Amino acid sequence: MMKKVIFLLGTFSFLASAPVGAVEFPELAEDIYIQDIADVLTPAEEEELRRLGTELEDATTAQLAVMAVPSLEGKPIADYALEALRHYGIGTKEENNGALMVISTGDREIYISTGYGLEAVLPDGEVGRILDGYAIPYLKQDEYGKGIMNTYKALYKEIAAAYDWNNTSLAAQPAVQQSSVPDEKDDWLIPRGIIVVGIVIWIVISLFGDGAGRGNSKNSGRRSSSSSRRSSSGSSRSSGGGSRSSRGGSGGGGGAGRKF
Repeated sequence: MMKKVIFLLGTFSFLASAPVGAVEFPELAEDIYIQDIADVLTPAEEEELRRLGTELEDATTAQLAVMAVPSLEGKPIADYALEALRHYGIGTKEENNGALMVISTGDREIYISTGYGLEAVLPDGEVGRILDGYAIPYLKQDEYGKGIMNTYKALYKEIAAAYDWNNTSLAAQPAVQQSSVPDEKDDWLIPRGIIVVGIVIWIVISLFGDGAGRGNSKNSGRRSSSSSRRSSSGSSRSSGGGSRSSRGGSGGGGGAGRKF
């Protein structure tokens, strides 16, 4: 009797822990690069994604794919993306250098899953930065085409750079603009102008000014020097190629996602 109870408890525990509702991924319609099940991309956008995907794979052997779905079917998006990455065998078997962008319009989530071969190229922090700058501002406005295309191009450029392949034709623009960094030449023009003006004033005062004027000039210089030191102190505180037939990557190296 006790053995039967133990057997039934064990069977129940096994069934309870077994995965339920496994996702059935659709077969590839044309190629590995785009699965627009949610129908959010225009034919022109799909064509460009296929062109870019083929171009990137031919040059680097890495595969970058997009999957847009209406629902995750109750599955966490990180698990969904990883299962899809493995199901479609994105990336080569030898290098496992595939990446998959999954967008769920119904769940309003996006996730990028990467194979082990791209883990150093697209670390989680960098993927999150790309999503924040290139995807989320567009996806929040339901501009799926712009969000997907810009994000794809940003990922494309990171992968291409890691393989020392430069394609200058891409122009992915982040929706969230970073603060501009002033040009070093422009930085130098301002203090150089101040120095020139200061020298001219000093010469004029030296030639035509009296002692009081020279004294005022010295005091002014000291004040200017003190102000310059304070400004400097404040500044320092504020700065603080393979064949497409060889695909078959199976492991996931990491990834990052966002809600929108």
